[in-house]
Amino acid sequence: MNSKNTFLLFLVCASAAFAQERTSPEPFSSSSKVLQDWDPVRGAWLHQSLLSLSSGEAIPDRTFPENLTPFEMLRAVPSNVRSSYRNSLSENSSNQTQSDRDRAERIRTISDRTDCRPQSGRSYGDPHLNSFDGASFSFQTVGEFVLSRSASGNFEVQTRQQPQRDDFSLNTAVAMNVSGDRVCLYANEKPDANSSSALRVNGQSVVIGNGAYFLEHGGTITYTNNTYRINWPTGEVVQAEMRRGWDMNFINLSVQLFPCSEAGLSGLLGNANGMSNDDFDGGASNRSLASFSTFGNSAAQQASNELEKEFLAFMARDLARQFRITQATSLFDYSPGMSTASYTDESFPKVHRTVGDLTPDQQQTARRTCEEQGVRGDDIKGCMFDQAYLSLPPSPRPVIKDQVEGLSFSKVDLPRPNVNPDRPNYDPLGNKKDAPKPETTPQTISKPQQVDGQKPASQKQEVPEIPISKPSGSQPASPAKPSNTVPSTPSKPSAPSAPSKPASPAPGGKIGKG
Repeated sequence: MNSKNTFLLFLVCASAAFAQERTSPEPFSSSSKVLQDWDPVRGAWLHQSLLSLSSGEAIPDRTFPENLTPFEMLRAVPSNVRSSYRNSLSENSSNQTQSDRDRAERIRTISDRTDCRPQSGRSYGDPHLNSFDGASFSFQTVGEFVLSRSASGNFEVQTRQQPQRDDFSLNTAVAMNVSGDRVCLYANEKPDANSSSALRVNGQSVVIGNGAYFLEHGGTITYTNNTYRINWPTGEVVQAEMRRGWDMNFINLSVQLFPCSEAGLSGLLGNANGMSNDDFDGGASNRSLASFSTFGNSAAQQASNELEKEFLAFMARDLARQFRITQATSLFDYSPGMSTASYTDESFPKVHRTVGDLTPDQQQTARRTCEEQGVRGDDIKGCMFDQAYLSLPPSPRPVIKDQVEGLSFSKVDLPRPNVNPDRPNYDPLGNKKDAPKPETTPQTISKPQQVDGQKPASQKQEVPEIPISKPSGSQPASPAKPSNTVPSTPSKPSAPSAPSKPASPAPGGKIGKG
């Protein structure tokens, strides 16, 4: 066959394949029908959003009044409809491509989570960590760490810990991969010249109004009473409470996830496998050291103070090294000349403190204050520690509210865009309308209330408002990293201050710094 005939045969085959592709039915049409029979508007959006999530694409605009993620909307669907939807994803698998079968499996994984019980972990105070499996420990280190991440790469939370003195540290920043959108919070120094908001989305400063801020890949961010809530489109939730200590602002973090369909979880909060004793081996040995964790563990309370400090040294050295981030894996923004190395000090802390170092009177006074504020159980020693050494107010374990519970839907006659205020708004006929002006709430970080023996509380620090600014252009499926473009007149953050001389508790002295 000559080259001309070969070329003609290629054109015929290509045309036939193209025609077949154009006439082939949508591989998930039956699945779409299941959800649209439930709700024509919300169901159509939900199905398209799940398809987008399965391929790492931006989801379509919401066309209904609720500010829900795809996962939350799927949880609001009646269980029998969810079951039918899952079954429909497999009905035509024999006629689907391998790519479509993979997408269907990813959607089923998200759907399976709606029937699971969530597990929570947190990092709070100076700081103390509660793992997903219920272990508690202290982690006074300096640097940037993986708090939790999934093997899929769509979920990751990183924290920055900076020194308060030479023996304590606090969470001062958090960076997150929210299914492809990079979300960061900075309690103190900002990575750019804009100091009007703690929040950065894909490197852009954003101020949250009285509602939800929609991320390109389906997540949402809300801000209420000093607390940011970040919802992943796949179900994970982070609550970040902005707090003020006496010397620096800090962040208390709570993380909620659904481990029933997510293997390969790792980070300082453990692997969420239901066993607490393997959360802290640090890859160093087969010996379980969880029995010596600092807070809330009966074995630790019986162990000697020296043994407890030995465990703290292990945590600050071996576990910290395992989960320190690198510049290549960092999700944080940095001002020019700064990097993750700028926030790293592997020699910290100079000395390890424990509740056992406190006098009986100090312990009793701190315990009473904590119990009066509702702190109980595994959290009590962490609270006593914060009270006695740094005068931090009690931090009861927060509740992550279920935003779907009790939700009822009103009928939507016509799709109406529900988008961020800076996006163009259209009526059902396609005519452009003026974008609504957001009702913004000043973002403040409130000073703790005065406690006897502590410094007096100051007034709230008001943060100026700026219009909500959404990043322009489409976002990539993976988190956007900081660009090499230097912002105009950047404010270079100061390096962590030099440690001061450790302050040991004075025998019989007053609790706190006052």
